[in-house]
Amino acid sequence: MKRIFVFVFVLNGFLVTAQDSTVSKIHPKLLVGIVVDQMRYDYLFRYWDKLGEGGFKKMIKEGYLFKNANYSHVPTYTAPGHASIYTGCTPSQHGIVANEWYDESFKVTRYCVADKRFNSIGTTTEEGEMSPKNMLVTTIGDELKLSNNNHSKVISIALKDRSAILPGGHKADAAYWINKQGKWVTSSYYMKTLPSWVEAMNTSRPGEFYLGSKWEPIFPLMEYEESYSDNNDYEETHLWEESPVFPHDYSSVTAEIGYSFVKYTPMGNTMTKDFAQKAIVKEKLGQDKYTDLLAVSFSPIDYIGHFYGPHSVEMEDAIIQLDGDLASFFNFIEKYVGNEVLYFLTADHGAVNVPRYLSDQKVPSGYFDSKACVNLINAQFKSTYGIDSIVENYSNSQLKIAQNMVQKHRLNPEYIQEKIIQIIKGFSGVKEVLVIKDLKDGAYSNMAKKVVNGYFEGRSGDLYVVLKPGWIHDRVKGTTHGSGYSYDTHVPLIFMGAGVKNGSSNQMVNIKDIAPTISTLINVSFPNGTTGKPLRFE
Repeated sequence: MKRIFVFVFVLNGFLVTAQDSTVSKIHPKLLVGIVVDQMRYDYLFRYWDKLGEGGFKKMIKEGYLFKNANYSHVPTYTAPGHASIYTGCTPSQHGIVANEWYDESFKVTRYCVADKRFNSIGTTTEEGEMSPKNMLVTTIGDELKLSNNNHSKVISIALKDRSAILPGGHKADAAYWINKQGKWVTSSYYMKTLPSWVEAMNTSRPGEFYLGSKWEPIFPLMEYEESYSDNNDYEETHLWEESPVFPHDYSSVTAEIGYSFVKYTPMGNTMTKDFAQKAIVKEKLGQDKYTDLLAVSFSPIDYIGHFYGPHSVEMEDAIIQLDGDLASFFNFIEKYVGNEVLYFLTADHGAVNVPRYLSDQKVPSGYFDSKACVNLINAQFKSTYGIDSIVENYSNSQLKIAQNMVQKHRLNPEYIQEKIIQIIKGFSGVKEVLVIKDLKDGAYSNMAKKVVNGYFEGRSGDLYVVLKPGWIHDRVKGTTHGSGYSYDTHVPLIFMGAGVKNGSSNQMVNIKDIAPTISTLINVSFPNGTTGKPLRFE
């Protein structure tokens, strides 16, 4: 009996030792989270031959690339994408269902980060009256600060307010974004006054400075063989331009137009990178024994994508220029902080190709006229039942039925719902209409699962309109995103640096897996709403 006891004791001791050997002892000085707004996965390799060695290629050659990373919710927009990256869960948990949503309790539209309780810092306008209050769970940064009694610093930067505020979380030391004058601003949620170094940068009029030159392509136009011609009818045109072609001259951009127009140019990425580098130095990030977090979102790719489309020369050149900015950024961090840095790079969503372009390429596509659809529904119900507006709201591909009207006129809710569905299905481009609350019961399709993951009661609608692949809502030039199809959900995901070996994987992973993966690598608690799982670098 004694021998057996000793054997078990030794065996247990062996197991403990084996487990301990696998525990991460990584302690990076700095965690850098990079989100490229609207970056499709295929951009990495479509433009590969024109990329330098120090940006995207460096991350892929030195880090770990997940080739099949996807979002599992709809709609695929900026705010829910950023929130999902840093919280490890979907909108059904964190509550950020869209950039803005219809609040059925108060019958108003809410912006995702608007918060009138706080004042603007760095501007006299309302552009700083913001906070992360609508995000209902913690982030990587929150858990990092909770793990060491707030010794870690968390700084979040983007040209878009929502892209700075949501990654930073509830406990961020600072979140910065630009206002219409092209200056860096924040909210009293974070601080009472801007730091002197931010004030100094604003004194230099950064928005005006970066727009002070033309946007010239890096290579001769004839070499952009991966894109459609520069002179086409698929793109939007700026008010001061006769046509959307190179070179793009911003000399006529004035304060009245708004220097935040830098968001539509590669210079906006450079502006973001320069500000992030200044933050690293002035806030002394990565300079003590506590891991700091710098969250950076590069917003211009989204603006450029909306305006010109994913196959435009402008998009190709913007990615090439961003690649150069990333190379400069990585080089700076290595010199200032060293090698004890952990990076990840992903996107908040992708984008569909311009439907008119797809149509010209004989690919099924088109435009769903949501306004005409809503008008027809309301007109038919007005004619039949005397109801002025049976559709209370249509946004984010979701329709909200005016239940008070249904009750007032003593109508059968299920009949009314089915009648509305039939009208919607009569429009070109509609694949199916899903009754969102019914999806809670039983088995359902992959698209329906994404709708469920994006549903939050009180912030979501009653019906979800699923368009056919290649179809978008309303706009006829440029493009958009928001669907559950691969062009919107499939995005890059690369880890690099401390604790990450080189390699790649074709296995499908979820964007909500990023937060628990980072948490595991730096040994902090998962964000409290996490439904993702840690990824393995195999």
